[in-house]
Amino acid sequence: MIDAAKIIDTLQGLDPLADLPRTGYVIRGVKNPESIAAHSYAVAVAAMLLVDHLRQEGEEVDGELVLRLALLHDTPEAVTGDIPMPSKDGPLHDALSSLEKNIAQKLLPGQWIETWDQFENSDSLEARIVRAADKMQMMVKVLTLEQQKQGNLDDFWANLSNYRDSDLPVVQQVYAEICTRAGRKLP
Repeated sequence: MIDAAKIIDTLQGLDPLADLPRTGYVIRGVKNPESIAAHSYAVAVAAMLLVDHLRQEGEEVDGELVLRLALLHDTPEAVTGDIPMPSKDGPLHDALSSLEKNIAQKLLPGQWIETWDQFENSDSLEARIVRAADKMQMMVKVLTLEQQKQGNLDDFWANLSNYRDSDLPVVQQVYAEICTRAGRKLP
């Protein structure tokens, strides 16, 4: 049950997302990088664009679920901060996954945990859309930062995992366009 106390606890628990910067940009010299909350907002917008495209193609997509997934996908970072790739790989991955699940369970109302889990498991079209939107937004941000001549972002372009498309052809097209605009080849 979501009562007044849970509403306040959830909002206060997620409040740090507005102030915590995306660490991957900080360590690469970007001044005033986007916050985790700004990233989540942009992922939600990117996901809406993908939902609209997929609906135009005749796909049935639960748009509300997509937005919920997009807004909640980085919930644990309110406590952990943004741990950049590739630090999340290897031995840290399992420990971090367990920690993130515990944090999500503490911060989110009960019924929202299933939504967050769905993103983590990528077990639906809606979760795949948000997974793709997460990387797609990041690469658009990298393009924008590079156009503004901020930071040293070359390793973003070289990392194949930054081009995850979740088997959505439109996302493949977006990555191709991003690379064209950056004057780079799609890896």
